Amino acid sequence: MNDRQGSLELEVSNFGPIVEARIDLRPLTVFVGPSNTGKSYLAILIYALHRYFSGGGWLGRHRAPAKFWAFRRHGNEKLPREAIKSIVELAEQMLEDEGKSAANEGIMLPASIVEIIRSGLGDHGAYIGHEISRCFGIKETGALIRKGAKGATHIVFRKRSANDSAPIDPRLIIGERATEFKPIVPEKIRMRIGVKDGDYPIEYLWFTVVTPGLTADQQEEGRDSYAWTLLEALTDQVPPQIVGPLALPAYYLPADRTGIMHAHRVVVSALIGSAAMTGLRPAARTPMLSGVLADFLGQLIELDRSPRRGCRSRQDLAAQIEKAILGGSVEIDRSQAIDYPHLTYRPKGWKEDLSLMHASSMVSELAPVVLYLRHVIVPGNVLIVEEPESHLHPAMQVEFTRQLAGIVHAGVRVIVTTHSEWVLEELANIVTRSALPAGERERGNGADVALRPDQVGAWLFKPKRRPKGSVVEEVKLDKETGLYLTDYDDVAAALHNDWADIASRIGAAE
Repeated sequence: MNDRQGSLELEVSNFGPIVEARIDLRPLTVFVGPSNTGKSYLAILIYALHRYFSGGGWLGRHRAPAKFWAFRRHGNEKLPREAIKSIVELAEQMLEDEGKSAANEGIMLPASIVEIIRSGLGDHGAYIGHEISRCFGIKETGALIRKGAKGATHIVFRKRSANDSAPIDPRLIIGERATEFKPIVPEKIRMRIGVKDGDYPIEYLWFTVVTPGLTADQQEEGRDSYAWTLLEALTDQVPPQIVGPLALPAYYLPADRTGIMHAHRVVVSALIGSAAMTGLRPAARTPMLSGVLADFLGQLIELDRSPRRGCRSRQDLAAQIEKAILGGSVEIDRSQAIDYPHLTYRPKGWKEDLSLMHASSMVSELAPVVLYLRHVIVPGNVLIVEEPESHLHPAMQVEFTRQLAGIVHAGVRVIVTTHSEWVLEELANIVTRSALPAGERERGNGADVALRPDQVGAWLFKPKRRPKGSVVEEVKLDKETGLYLTDYDDVAAALHNDWADIASRIGAAE
């Protein structure tokens, strides 16, 4: 299991229906609570942040405008001489200790480099706001401020450093007219510079400082270029150390995915047709598609074209769900005539495929999970699943919860929103099982997967009258009952009391 990104505390206030929330993003994060309390709001916000910080513009990557490339070279722009000197000295220091300090306690960044990082980070607010607006399908992020709130939406990221240096404590402020990103970067900060595990090798850093065969004058002349290249290499390492798991790629499976799976061909055709008619009919005829749905539709079309397909571990995760729940296989049949994917399901023992729209709603509900695991998701990615219990019998809800835990165990981080007590009860068993020795976990039902308590977080969204909205609180695993205690017990008690009252009145009438 890969927990390298650790957890991140996310503090949100006055966002959508949420008055305040403080959560930890753990390898498995679960949102529970009544409808209209903000579970999907928070899940979409997290997805938007993942999209941004994993490469959708962060630190000058390809999706941001050129003027936003705070850490890229702009034409003939020169780095300050002091910064060039500091960057070169930093590389030489890493060469001298062969990366030991970088890989262990980290390297203390010179003040000139910290200032470059600080100034570059401060330019991100508008672009983060744009990505959030896109994912929600709205024009302005100001529409996300909680109604009746006095002030802006505040989002604070807290990721504690693995060493003794002060934490970087950035915050995002969504106002009526603008979105600001305020990084709080301490003057003295150690950062872990990748020199192993597939990150930038020390030889690459050496190449950015000194190129063999050049004279001293040529080296001096080219040091500005080398310094920029090294700065780019260094700043590629920044996001995980600032926003932790938010720097990982994420994929979002929306709650209405069954209908989308059935109708995605029609939906995409309609949107393409509308795009071709731009200017010929009123734009209001075509509703704005949220980025979450647009991403999902686009990924469905391109699933089998992923350059990362064929990974054995992903194939196994997909096959396990097919075997344990679906009783058959889900496949993509791409038409050569129109080059469009046709999703099919073949029950075990059958020789012919069913169109997915003719399969059960359970199959359609889980098909995207299977396909994403088979073609897209790799360990270190994040899978966000809304209402995993939809169209599933309680027994299958329990089994799917086990499968999700297995996905987490394989190194994929998972976020789910749910209304299911069966999901929570099985999750409680999965966490409790971690207290057993590994050899004693399996029982007749084959359930042996276990997750530690620190790998799982359950968060309850509770309605609040004043101020109107919801507050989000962690639900701890109760040691006496072995359950995550939510309002489900209140519903069960109310039903029982209602039955008792009815039975009493029937007895009195007789």
